Amino acid sequence: MNYIILDLEWNQALSNAELVRSPVVLYGEIIQIGAVKTDENFNFIDKIKINVRPKYYTKMNPFVQKITGITETDLTAGETFPKAAERFFGWCGEEYRFITWGFDDIDVFNDNLRLYGEEKVFGRDYINLQLIFNRQTNSEHLQCALSAAAEKLEIPIEVQVHDAANDAFLTYEVLKKLDMIKGITDYSEMSAAAAVPVAKDYIENADAANMIRDRRIADMKCPVCEGEVKIREWIFGNSKSCRNLIECKEHGVFLVKLKALRVSDNNYTVTRSVYTASEEDISSYEKKLRKRAQAAERRKKEKAVKNNDKDDNV
Repeated sequence: MNYIILDLEWNQALSNAELVRSPVVLYGEIIQIGAVKTDENFNFIDKIKINVRPKYYTKMNPFVQKITGITETDLTAGETFPKAAERFFGWCGEEYRFITWGFDDIDVFNDNLRLYGEEKVFGRDYINLQLIFNRQTNSEHLQCALSAAAEKLEIPIEVQVHDAANDAFLTYEVLKKLDMIKGITDYSEMSAAAAVPVAKDYIENADAANMIRDRRIADMKCPVCEGEVKIREWIFGNSKSCRNLIECKEHGVFLVKLKALRVSDNNYTVTRSVYTASEEDISSYEKKLRKRAQAAERRKKEKAVKNNDKDDNV
């Protein structure tokens, strides 16, 4: 069996009015596929890069163009998604398993496949390398950026990031620094529940800076019975993503993830995904909460010391 380390770049609608809503709500249309192929022992075999010509979001979102460097001229030179997907899957071979950095790429890939009526849609049988990295490096970041992971592992970044082929190869460089045999052995307990949400919805026209104060987002019910839940404190991974735990007396604890996706200037859609919380999820959340409380206590003591010094100098 081969491993396919996959990275995607996608374009976004310029406004909510231009957002494709059928047959799927299309928050990202793939414009670049990058991948590295390895054997079952993670020895390098090949790499691929395919530029894709979008059908719906044909004008580059300025935000996407800024971070990727991809222009509208580049878009017109790409292959259609059906042809690109056919070539890509042919390159993957008969037996393979995807490895990605984060959960987003598979979600976007699935949406694009459904958009064209493709039956090959991927569920939980892939590896989010970020989870293995977090466990083996004791990363304090809930959603660590790939470039930050490379920096932590002292991997030099000598290419442009947010290029699908470069990011796929950088993910491979991170992989080589990890104990993948142990990581894959432990992976099921890290991700079996978290890989597939039990509920997922999208809140449009959201204020990303204040999303947890938006009642459309923060008011939640149990995803199973729609009963009342106990909601804990929100913990931010960065300014556009955060997570929380909610608890239903009957159905247990769920992990809630919020991610703000920029659609246009000051216009965001928030994706709210709810997962059955694993022991790893709960432990990670509580560890982060303790660290935040300890940091707040240190700041309080430092402020008290400064105030005492000021009083002594009066």
